[in-house]
Amino acid sequence: MENRKIRIVWICEFSNKEIREKLHFEKFSLFLLIRKLLNKKNEVVDYCEWNTKAIKEFEKIKNIELHIISHHLYLKRKIECFVMNNIHYHFFKPEGNNLFSTIKNKIGIGTKTNYTINSKRINEIIEKIQPDIVHLIGAENPHYSSSVLSLDNKYPLLVSLQTLMSDPNFFKNYPISRELYDYRCEIEKKVLQKADYICTIGEIFQEIILKDISPNAKFLRLKLAAGEDITDTTLIDKKYDFVYFAKDINKASDYAIEAFAIAKKKYKNITLNIVGGYSSSFKETLDVRLKQLGIEDSVTFSGKLPLHEDVLKEIQRSRFALLPLKIDLVSGTIREAMACKLPVITTITPGTPKLNEKR
Repeated sequence: MENRKIRIVWICEFSNKEIREKLHFEKFSLFLLIRKLLNKKNEVVDYCEWNTKAIKEFEKIKNIELHIISHHLYLKRKIECFVMNNIHYHFFKPEGNNLFSTIKNKIGIGTKTNYTINSKRINEIIEKIQPDIVHLIGAENPHYSSSVLSLDNKYPLLVSLQTLMSDPNFFKNYPISRELYDYRCEIEKKVLQKADYICTIGEIFQEIILKDISPNAKFLRLKLAAGEDITDTTLIDKKYDFVYFAKDINKASDYAIEAFAIAKKKYKNITLNIVGGYSSSFKETLDVRLKQLGIEDSVTFSGKLPLHEDVLKEIQRSRFALLPLKIDLVSGTIREAMACKLPVITTITPGTPKLNEKR
């Protein structure tokens, strides 16, 4: 028998500087012009850094042929494929990233979709690859996770959890409409029911899945190799006392502000830096609360930064990381802050106490 590499497909989402330098983006289009006139930013920043880190680890593995399938905004072509550092990349232009879909969403139609175009493109790529295993990372994201529902059963399917929307605590703690939450939960459940194996180390997630979703589910205690590089922080001057950071600060920045306000009653001169993107409506809500608490002059919003390395540099300008959690068992931001040698203040979850088990 021919001795060949194991061929694996990852279906996920991410972006980083290296990838964007390889891709071809639209520069001039009516869609981009209208977004600009509506004061909508068209730039893409780094996100889902854990996928980037895990891919870096697979660059070192010689007996696995890894294929990454991901969408990317503002692509000029429908599908772009290339090989870099022994990893095969397949990016596709997602549905909804055009003028017609934007207009439909604006007037309130077409807000819920089956993502048939995305699924078709993902499945066509998989058929060309003919992998030994398909590994979906993120069952909670229907814009790409729904693709596995129409996937041929000849491919063994692993599904890694990034979170579990079906957890009853998710809706209580996440800013999402009931309609959208129910829709995403429905897709998530179907995806988990189709999976041959579900990858998670969260025992609470396993209990919920066995009880409410799939009583015969099989689990692998498997997680991505997404360790953080230890950073030398000695050359960065401290400007703030605390930092809260996230891709989207609506995750738990309100908790961070409330905690900071309590501490400020005793320590009058402390400051807080909030790093990450936000909607104008959520920012307005925070501004109102800051004024109510009388701490608006002590809190800085640094906004969304383009590169992940920019975020890491920015958080090092603070002495402590203030990272409360509402949903996650343990967040990547906690690992990143620790790698930057920042003491971390967070909430007790089923996961965070494990950080202190050894030291």
